[in-house]
Amino acid sequence: MAKTSLTSLLCLLAVANGLQLSPALGTSTPRLAVRRAVGPSCQFGEPENKGGLTRDNEPEEFFKTNMDDMTDAEKLKLPGVWIGLSVLVLPFFAGLIALQIYK
Repeated sequence: MAKTSLTSLLCLLAVANGLQLSPALGTSTPRLAVRRAVGPSCQFGEPENKGGLTRDNEPEEFFKTNMDDMTDAEKLKLPGVWIGLSVLVLPFFAGLIALQIYK
């Protein structure tokens, strides 16, 4: 009984040593390099406004698109609008037709 428990204890210690679960005597913890928090300046230098781009500090024309100036009639003449609407609506019609066929 003592021989098997001693053997199992030695096996457990060998496995723990192999997995490095116990601290080794001659190793030291790796040193972390001290890094400074410096933002990239690249080739353009420092940014003029550090606040970033927001709606408050930019004019209204910056956030406008071409479609904001169009009327609804002009928007309906564009093929992209019709394609977008058909992508949204046609799957539902196909589903309704499939439900009616398989009833």
